[in-house]
Amino acid sequence: MFAPSEGFIQNAYKSFSRLQPVFVGSELRQQPPTGVKAIELSKLHGPLGETGFKQFGLISRQLKDTLAAEKPALIHAHFGKAAAYALPLAKAMNLPLVVTYHGGDATKHANTRNSFTRVYNRRRSTLWSEATLILPVSEFIKGELAKAGCPANKMTVHYNGVDPTRFAPGDKSKLILFGGRWVEKKGVDTLAAALAKLGPKLDGWRVRMVGDGPLKAELAAKLQATGVNIELPGWIPATDMPKHFAEAMIHCVPSRRAATGDAEGLPMVCIEAMLSGCAVAATRHAGIPECVNDGQTGLLSPEGDAEAFAASLAKLIADPAATRSMGQAGRDVALRDFNLDIQSRRLEDLLLGVARPA
Repeated sequence: MFAPSEGFIQNAYKSFSRLQPVFVGSELRQQPPTGVKAIELSKLHGPLGETGFKQFGLISRQLKDTLAAEKPALIHAHFGKAAAYALPLAKAMNLPLVVTYHGGDATKHANTRNSFTRVYNRRRSTLWSEATLILPVSEFIKGELAKAGCPANKMTVHYNGVDPTRFAPGDKSKLILFGGRWVEKKGVDTLAAALAKLGPKLDGWRVRMVGDGPLKAELAAKLQATGVNIELPGWIPATDMPKHFAEAMIHCVPSRRAATGDAEGLPMVCIEAMLSGCAVAATRHAGIPECVNDGQTGLLSPEGDAEAFAASLAKLIADPAATRSMGQAGRDVALRDFNLDIQSRRLEDLLLGVARPA
């Protein structure tokens, strides 16, 4: 719980006023914020421990009593695998189960060598049958789940939101930004190839590629060989990212489906960039077109197509005034459709609609 990369989970409940979230997970990655209650399952399992709970759905008396003391109205599980683990618990406590699917948990190919995936595969049809409500984070994810057999009448798309008080436009400069993990799904190779194609067209512009990951060493060498002015600051804490967005005129989201099937749901970075007044250069991948309006708040190109991505960037850098206008339009869209306060209140309404009466 409270992993730095999953702050969006805690943020989802930011504007709750009628339900009180209690966070439950295997173990703490870092201490919860003041006033936030968290329960570590690893301290409450029976003789067979975590294996008994995850593999066989064994619920210890201590675990059940600890959770019952909170007088829960429902269980809201984030990610499909976590929901598969929560299913026996929801049954044992006779609680409604709500599941949010965020991306790769709905799109990855089955990896039967992974014991956790085997549990999910084994329980998936039962999960979809017995869950009270399923919340895909985009229409794209809803479609992926439907193709796999998830009942359409169980699903309601609920977009994640971003706090507009954290992200705002600043003094814009000729900066092109990328922020994310250097993994296949993020399409960093597409961006690297696109930048190499642009070459002299980038004169007067800086490129800042934030993040780290297994592909960085290989791609960084290729990037530096292009002669383009590229800054590679490495991993930056999420708390420091707003100032980078605030400065950038263009933000790049070159995501694509990985060989494993891993895909985005709707990248939060798109919303963060739009709130910061960045025009977004992105691919038509997953839920991105549900957020970025092609030609209005940014430019979209086919995923994996470096030539087309380079053309998008060339168009944006050639007309800074139009790019600034796209950035402002993007902020307006994000404030209207992806505002954390609004989305959090909507989530509370959805959960209250299925909660067990007090």
